[in-house]
Amino acid sequence: MILTPNPAQTLQADRLRFPGMLPREVLIFKNWLREHEREYDRIEFNCRVGPGHDPGPNWPDNLRLMAIANSQKRIDACAWQGNLVTLIEVKDRAGASALGQLLTYYPLWNKEHSGLPPAQLLMVTNRIQTGIDAATAFHGIRLDIVPTDFSILARDRQASPFMAKQRDGVVNL
Repeated sequence: MILTPNPAQTLQADRLRFPGMLPREVLIFKNWLREHEREYDRIEFNCRVGPGHDPGPNWPDNLRLMAIANSQKRIDACAWQGNLVTLIEVKDRAGASALGQLLTYYPLWNKEHSGLPPAQLLMVTNRIQTGIDAATAFHGIRLDIVPTDFSILARDRQASPFMAKQRDGVVNL
């Protein structure tokens, strides 16, 4: 029996490079990087921002620090040009939730980095939900729509014992 890798396994090395991104987001961002990476001095990933939740002094220091870090907001990428930063949210079919994330990150980032110029905001996606282009424009958020081929994530249904096999319109388990 031949088992085919699932999408997470297919992109394992890339998912380690881009922590926090789903497989489809990894592919979208890799396509965006091909066009834009050289515009930046450096790009950091999974950037923590905000206070996080402190469980209190009764917790051991190592667990307390872990709880705070794990509850902070995480920006997909922070792209730097000198001391100017662009906060990047990557989504497959970006909608209101992606917009909300960027609008949440913006004041948190600027408060924590008050000595730097205000951050720029960028939404990277392969497609958008209706109205998101108007909403991003209203808030001054750059929107980059990147065509992306997801065929690398397709699984061979005939080779996988865990996925339904369909023949002549009948699903056999």
